[in-house]
Amino acid sequence: MATSLFNMPIAAISRNFTLFSNLHCLSCTNKLVTAQRMLLPSSTSLYEVSRPRTTQKIHKARKKARLLKKDQKRLAEKEEWKKDPRKMVFGLLRKAGMKPGRQYAERAITITCTGDFFEPYIPPEGDGKASTLSKEGAKQRIDRVKNIGVTQMAVRKIRQFQPEFQTSEFAWKAQQIFIDAHNNLQNFDKNTLHSLVTEKCYPEMVSGFRYRTIRWNFIESLEKPRVVHVRCTDMMTKGNVYAQVTVRMLSRQTLAIYDRFGRLEVGSEDTPKDVLEYIVLEKHLPSRYGAWRLHGKIVPPWATHREPIVRTVVLPIQEEEEAEEAQTEEYLAEQKDVHAETAPS
Repeated sequence: MATSLFNMPIAAISRNFTLFSNLHCLSCTNKLVTAQRMLLPSSTSLYEVSRPRTTQKIHKARKKARLLKKDQKRLAEKEEWKKDPRKMVFGLLRKAGMKPGRQYAERAITITCTGDFFEPYIPPEGDGKASTLSKEGAKQRIDRVKNIGVTQMAVRKIRQFQPEFQTSEFAWKAQQIFIDAHNNLQNFDKNTLHSLVTEKCYPEMVSGFRYRTIRWNFIESLEKPRVVHVRCTDMMTKGNVYAQVTVRMLSRQTLAIYDRFGRLEVGSEDTPKDVLEYIVLEKHLPSRYGAWRLHGKIVPPWATHREPIVRTVVLPIQEEEEAEEAQTEEYLAEQKDVHAETAPS
């Protein structure tokens, strides 16, 4: 049963009242201290001196000088990483405590074609210019006779897989493959181009033409194309035979290459030129679906050099260059004045 206030003695009532008043004063004091802490900053911030933010623009050269003074090793490491990114990867892995993985120098291979010319044909110097009655022309005929024996043996090897093969007919077929491949190159028909050229020749043909426009035209043959070189070789296993046939072509063509802005870089569409070419066609003979495809061109060392490409570049704005030079000179003059003032007398 709860004790009533009227039943309690006077001494107990006075003692309880004093305790209640003390608790009330303590709670009020705590509230006041809390309010002061919320409104005022912390005790440590009262003694800190605030630094005003500077709005001065620091010159690039001065920034670089500061960085060089602070951390020259880090900048040298960064420049080294730009030259060799592998060092950056190894350095980061070393810091992380990880072991670098093994490097594999793997590359894609294909069995539908070879990666290069085997026993390539060496064109005689002055071919297409020397007369058959001259000394150089007679020498060319003798070299051709020496090459006939090996070529005939290779032709017999081809006829084991392709009995209807004839060099006279094949030369015209090779010329038509050459024309179709270049027509599809200027139209950039990838699917048809892959069926006309080998995997080795394709990247060589399309390299650098992604943002260019090609205008090529085959006008006429000045001489009938002829087979000058035939070679066969076994790859990996005996019976896995690849054949390469070199065809000599002397024709009249036009070529013009435009950049992505439509400006002419090389050649002309209106000026035809006489072109002497040695094209190489290849076929994987045992393959049921094998076909003769363009494998590349043989460029003799005595051939005339190509025309230089006229490239389109963005001209620098002269005003910006002058402003930058003036700013650099002004900064260097300020640095000289500072060094002169600080130098001991």
